[in-house]
Amino acid sequence: MKAPHQRGVSLIELMVAVAILAILVMLGMPTFQQWTLNTRIRTVTESIQNGLRLARNEASQQSRYVRFQLSSATSWQVCVLPASAASAQAATDCSTATGTVQSWNSPGMSNVQVGASTAVKDVASSSSSASTYKTILSGGVPAGVTYNALGRPTAYGSASILRIDVTAAQSSLQASSRRLVTTISPGGMVNMCDPAFTLSNNVMGCP
Repeated sequence: MKAPHQRGVSLIELMVAVAILAILVMLGMPTFQQWTLNTRIRTVTESIQNGLRLARNEASQQSRYVRFQLSSATSWQVCVLPASAASAQAATDCSTATGTVQSWNSPGMSNVQVGASTAVKDVASSSSSASTYKTILSGGVPAGVTYNALGRPTAYGSASILRIDVTAAQSSLQASSRRLVTTISPGGMVNMCDPAFTLSNNVMGCP
């Protein structure tokens, strides 16, 4: 009995298939890179928010001054400041801390930049807009916010950071990538918004 004839793939067919695959990969690469960058921006933003909420909760639970210290786009720490109100309010970093509650460091997020502001006008709903939220780039870091026993930021409107922007580190990528803004209210509540949207169109929009 004669075995059935089996035809293989010719070299030309193989080269065509490889060429088509290479083209598809090249077309999809920018989209994948953009998705990866946006994911890192959101990861950094959510990490910062977790740190802020942790500091606020610890301050309320321990009835102490607890500070959230933002060192860079890739690192922050939450520390307990001295019991003395005077020294706690005067502290501008965690160097005088009596203990560290938690710290976060992720060098893999080096392509993300963080900007911080201490100006009340940057978080006031009456003056905020999509264009206003685009003004802060890299700046104000390292900085932080100290919470008192009531879970409220001390030195609100002066030394405490009230707004943190997270975006791409490369200016050429900022227009096409996400920009997420975290704001801190006078009561210590943390909120995140996307200046690419407005509240009238999207719940993620900035006021």
